[in-house]
Amino acid sequence: MTNQPQPVALPPLWVALALCIWGALTHNLTGAVAMALLLEGFGRAPGKWNIAEHDFHRAADVTSLIFALVTVVEFARYSVHGIYQILNVSPYCLFPLVLIQRASTAQTLPLSALFYSLRRQPELNERIDILPQYIALNLLAASTGNQHGWYYLGACLVVVIGVLVRGRPRRYGWPAWTLALLLAGTLGWLMQQGVFGVQRWLESSFTYWVNQFPWLLNDPNRAVTAIGTIGRLKLSDQIRVRVTPHPHLSLPLRLQEASYDSFNFGTWTATHADFAALDKRAREQAWDTAAAGSTGSQPFEITIQHAGALVLLPAPRGTYTIASPEIAELQHNRFGTVMAEAPPGALRFRAMAAQTLTNEPAPSASDSAVPKQYQELLKTITSEIGTTATTDTGRATQIRQFFLDHFKYSLIQQDSAAWKTPLADFLQHSRRGHCEYFATATVLLLRQAGIPARYAVGYMVENYSELEHAYIARARHAHAWALAWFDGSWQVIDATPSEWYELEDERASRWQYVQDVVGWLWYRYQRLDETDFSDWSARLPWLVPPLALILYLRLRKSPTAVRTAAIGITGPQSMVGDPALAALFARLAAAGLQPLPGETVARFLARAAPPASGGVSLSDLIRDYYYQRFRPRTVGDGDGAGLRAAVARFCAGLGDTEPQPPELA
Repeated sequence: MTNQPQPVALPPLWVALALCIWGALTHNLTGAVAMALLLEGFGRAPGKWNIAEHDFHRAADVTSLIFALVTVVEFARYSVHGIYQILNVSPYCLFPLVLIQRASTAQTLPLSALFYSLRRQPELNERIDILPQYIALNLLAASTGNQHGWYYLGACLVVVIGVLVRGRPRRYGWPAWTLALLLAGTLGWLMQQGVFGVQRWLESSFTYWVNQFPWLLNDPNRAVTAIGTIGRLKLSDQIRVRVTPHPHLSLPLRLQEASYDSFNFGTWTATHADFAALDKRAREQAWDTAAAGSTGSQPFEITIQHAGALVLLPAPRGTYTIASPEIAELQHNRFGTVMAEAPPGALRFRAMAAQTLTNEPAPSASDSAVPKQYQELLKTITSEIGTTATTDTGRATQIRQFFLDHFKYSLIQQDSAAWKTPLADFLQHSRRGHCEYFATATVLLLRQAGIPARYAVGYMVENYSELEHAYIARARHAHAWALAWFDGSWQVIDATPSEWYELEDERASRWQYVQDVVGWLWYRYQRLDETDFSDWSARLPWLVPPLALILYLRLRKSPTAVRTAAIGITGPQSMVGDPALAALFARLAAAGLQPLPGETVARFLARAAPPASGGVSLSDLIRDYYYQRFRPRTVGDGDGAGLRAAVARFCAGLGDTEPQPPELA
């Protein structure tokens, strides 16, 4: 018979320590403590269970199913960065399998529980102890908490060195072993430092280049305007942005999404504006996007509805910090445009904004370029405006006032002839248009007047929704304006007549309230799917202790429950449910023969006792024992006197000689 392997020798409470390290560094401390108490409680409980192989298989299958569901959900929420979230919760996924090992008499798992192919090849099946692997998994999962200080390194060293000390080969002395450990640790640290830079470069560049592939529909560096087209492009009632009220919020609130510097045939683009990944703050899910402002700052809690994995974040001018646990990665370009990678749905983030920013990037040559096809036209319009002011601020004010005095807002444009340039027709003839006309013309006229300028887009937030309990911006509240550089910073120049907001609200659908209710329900579902679900899940670990207690009480009544002492912890006597075999087990224990972990009574006696003694066959003795233990309750002979008499004769037949296993007799 092949001996069953012993569990790996670990320091006391080491699994609980690894769990608590993971829980503390990843904000899962409640769940970690609950799981640690369960594992230690089942490991030290006075009873264990003879769990069959097929039960181990079921536990492993449940664990695999949980892990598969977590994988699908996290990849759907966080795209490629879902691997970090999967690793974060992996101790939860593997916990059922570890718990059933701790509750079993074997204290090990059959390999067939982990490898389905071995279930059809029992001759290759062996047993392993997965507690060391579970400890390593907890340390690896703890790294996802971004707690990369010396305390994380120290915690890992304590756990690893404790395991190594407990398993130190006795043929090596302490000096040689300690020196080998120090050399191995130094070599590992040097290799880690060598590959760290390469890893960081790959992480920062891979996502960006993948996002530039042509199958992605949204290009954040490109804005196609509605100039020259006919259509109600801004009449959608769909709520796109929600802003949580706070006492110091001033309205209307302008949220900038992106800015551009190059205009050509109705399309604005951002030139030389590759996105670069930003580093998170240490131990925070927050990113610094700019230098802190020189004046007082305000917090803004904003939610943006988006359909793709990448989204441009609309934020107030002067935003210097973005924070959200829902963002996997944050990137920005030289124009200050911020792009987040997050699961599609309703992304909620917190923006810290100042009235002014220090060290704003100065304009480049592209911010002063005027397209050749518009140069003559712009000279004519500039002459009409009469930009006679001597300061940039004065000339910008004259240009803005020119539009307010001589132009009207109109969402729908009349048909224009094919030979007409829409922007030229807007400036010279119709003098009616929507915000994209006003913003584009303002930028080009500012440049013609010698003031660097850019085209900016975003949302205007002013309406309050009683249903949402938040200020909202609908799709039709998307807006465009100009940014002008003077006095050392970029200033907003909005030349669109102020009535544009009211005019578009007047065109709201009669079914807007119904749409709002449906939209709110969908929004709440999306929020439940995001962090609101995490808020509820944080309370779920409190259900574990009572459920574990119920499970333990039910399992105590199971016919497969045996005393802990049977696996060699306190002695072999409690391995049997009937005291009739106690005398025989005592004789075998005196000879140094004890059952192995997970070994049944029949296998142990067949290995340790002779096939017959005192005229009693060992096979008959085993058969009578199992009959007495599992007999129907209605059958007589409940006192087991016959079995005790047979055991007494068997032990008397052994005499004074020590019993030997049959193969060694």
